[in-house]
Amino acid sequence: MTIFPTLGTLLLLVGSTASGGAALPDPRTAPPAKRLEALIDRIKLEQAKVKTLEARFVQHQESSMLAAPETSTGSFSYAAPDKVRWEYATPNPISVVILGETMTTWYRDLKRAETVKVGRYSAQVFKYLGASGSMKSLLEYFSAALHTSTKKGTPYKLDLTPRYARIAKRLKSMSLWIDDEKYFPVRLEYVDAEGDRTEYELKDLKVNGTIPAERFVLKLPPGVQTKVIDLDRGAKKSAEKPH
Repeated sequence: MTIFPTLGTLLLLVGSTASGGAALPDPRTAPPAKRLEALIDRIKLEQAKVKTLEARFVQHQESSMLAAPETSTGSFSYAAPDKVRWEYATPNPISVVILGETMTTWYRDLKRAETVKVGRYSAQVFKYLGASGSMKSLLEYFSAALHTSTKKGTPYKLDLTPRYARIAKRLKSMSLWIDDEKYFPVRLEYVDAEGDRTEYELKDLKVNGTIPAERFVLKLPPGVQTKVIDLDRGAKKSAEKPH
């Protein structure tokens, strides 16, 4: 189950810097040659206001490694600047919590957890995850084709193809659907170089609601085996200890 690429893309638009005073850019009324630029500017303005996000998600995977297509469901929470929780409910219960410089993944049915201490790499990790990223940084690595509709309620669609061979070796294509009111990605589909496809869809998106602080505290029950990986030291602590 690949979490980082999807999470990184969905959060990539969070944390941009807004400029005040100007009229809100409207991608639908902009000239065709200026629509992508207008969309990026509007995303920057709207996403700068985001403090918290909550949503349900559906993940669909088709892979040569899977006997049949697999669908997973769960929930997602984000609190600026560095708190994230993904809760996979089906088919395999998995909790992923990122809190500052630490990411913990709890494989509930296996009674096993893995904690990654990113240390001095925290800034780079959160830049990748999107807490300090921007849409323009994504477009530095991908060529984009924008599809718009005059009908309100229809998301903007961005079809992205890699600009560089080193990216194309891993990723063949990616599509993003941007909500036309909240200006946040609500659907993502990417196809890797081998043709495997992964799709995420966010539902019931809530922006700037109140999220309890304990949402980002992962309480492991007794008996869970925990492995700690310290990226800052470049070494893996091999001992597995019961929590």
